Amino acid sequence: MKKIIISLIAMSFILAGCFSIQTEKPPVIEKDKEKFVTENENNLTLDKVTTALKSEGIEMFIKEQKDDWVLNNVKSNRFFVVRPNVKEVYKEYISIYVYNSETAREEGLNDFNTQKEKYDMKIPNIFEYKNVLILYWHHENVDNAKDAKFNKHIEMAIQKI
Repeated sequence: MKKIIISLIAMSFILAGCFSIQTEKPPVIEKDKEKFVTENENNLTLDKVTTALKSEGIEMFIKEQKDDWVLNNVKSNRFFVVRPNVKEVYKEYISIYVYNSETAREEGLNDFNTQKEKYDMKIPNIFEYKNVLILYWHHENVDNAKDAKFNKHIEMAIQKI
């Protein structure tokens, strides 16, 4: 009987500790808070990126694609970067991924690198800036990728943002 009473008292203390209402706020880690605020203030939008690209002379036409790459749960905004009436074989594309933070963008690039290993494919030129990931799908081979038609234009646009 004594054991039962002692175990009931012990269980009531344990349960009271588990279900007690938390009166104080959980601690806030200043490092994470500061990083989040800084990233939000400096985040780029799709509009800012497309405006910068257009200011460098890149004509962009929206390309709707249902089966486009989703990287770190973000679907791309894909654009033709040549006239839409050009044969499908010669079209080049720019895929723009806008993330909530630079960390999310880095995770998106890691996701891309993981996914591309599954396919035998041409690798796009990759541009990263702040919370934006840009994939430029061109027709140059790997050796000439730096000389792709809009490569310099994209680099200049990123520098001006």
